[in-house]
Amino acid sequence: MSRPLAVSLLVLLLLPATAAPQDPRTLAEGSAPSALQTELRLEQRLLALDLVSYREARERDQRARQAVDEVLARVDEALAGDAVTLGTLEDLRNDLDAARAVARITEQRLGGELEKIQERLRRIGLLEGDTGAPARAADPISGRWRVTVLPQNATATFDLRLSGTVVTGSYSVAGGSPGSFRGTYTNGRLRLERIDARGGFDSVWEGTAAGGRMAGTWMSNELVTGQPTRGDWTAVREGAQSP
Repeated sequence: MSRPLAVSLLVLLLLPATAAPQDPRTLAEGSAPSALQTELRLEQRLLALDLVSYREARERDQRARQAVDEVLARVDEALAGDAVTLGTLEDLRNDLDAARAVARITEQRLGGELEKIQERLRRIGLLEGDTGAPARAADPISGRWRVTVLPQNATATFDLRLSGTVVTGSYSVAGGSPGSFRGTYTNGRLRLERIDARGGFDSVWEGTAAGGRMAGTWMSNELVTGQPTRGDWTAVREGAQSP
């Protein structure tokens, strides 16, 4: 073999092997899961923003409903007196119509926020199925709860929603005024501040939740009422069997 030919063969042997061109279909298959994961994370972040918008819409709706109730109370008071005039009643009627118009608008916006959250959850569910993402841990807080309050032995209904560690919701009490909740759920412990529609922040509720049941203690910050200022409470989520 001639020397130039031997040198050429040696150079070819020492050169690194060139990678074979990758099938475009393989590249597409590899990038698809990554794109789905990115889209899933985006939808989950947008869901958090949707929940904030819902809470704001819910608060506006509650204020609008309260405004209607206040005007109706003024109407009742005026009609209960002996000196009501046509002009006064017409003014109250105008106030009532305006308050109800605002309430209709806030109710429609609240419904729109709920529809947006439902659609967002559908997309997240589809993306989780496509990406093979593990199912999220069961939410021990969100839902409607049948509540017993001691020592009064009063009954109530709580509607709670958990977003991350933040808890929001509303309540209604048999024979009492309704209101809302704000609080947290961390390390298995629930803490709620109750805001009465008429009296404002009035009590703190703490407890634990498991298996569709909750139990804990409550403490009022209204010390001069002639009523108990602390006690216990238990709750069963609707759909769960009562103990």
